[in-house]
Amino acid sequence: LPISVQFDFATGIFTPFIDVTERRMSDLAPMFYDQDAVQSILASGNRTIYEIRYHPFITSSSDMGLGVTRIFPGKVGDEYHMTKGHFHERLDQPEIYFCVRGEGYLLLETRDGDFRTEPWQPGTITHIPPQWAHRVVNTGADTLVFVASYHISAGHDYEPILARGFSQVVVERGGVPQLVPNPRRT
Repeated sequence: LPISVQFDFATGIFTPFIDVTERRMSDLAPMFYDQDAVQSILASGNRTIYEIRYHPFITSSSDMGLGVTRIFPGKVGDEYHMTKGHFHERLDQPEIYFCVRGEGYLLLETRDGDFRTEPWQPGTITHIPPQWAHRVVNTGADTLVFVASYHISAGHDYEPILARGFSQVVVERGGVPQLVPNPRRT
């Protein structure tokens, strides 16, 4: 049977949702290049960087998932808050992201090192092709909210991103966001 949820554009939250996952500073600590800043933040608390609400739509013949992510504004040192980033375990699986609030960037990279970035603002919809890792970065003063649609069977592979990160990171320079080579890779 058809299934619907109700999305609140003001809060970036939909109901009903089946699960919510919070990603805190301790979950993302190795992703940021400035480890002194990470330790300073952790010493004063374990703040939430982002949260994801999920709803699986599983039928006898399909397995679509809906995720809505809210990335809170902030930086770790000069690097903006971001999602962990991942590849899909199944190499043939794409994903669709739809930015509904906030501003930032979608970082994309293949295992061979081809890198792309998509600037994001409300209304931006991006198709993420199979075999491209993806991470969202919030560069604004407001919460960045995006909707994701994907096959649940695609799976998530975080390990390559944990080990190396993306080839570029988004930092604040002169009061504006800039892409710079990832110091973790030099």
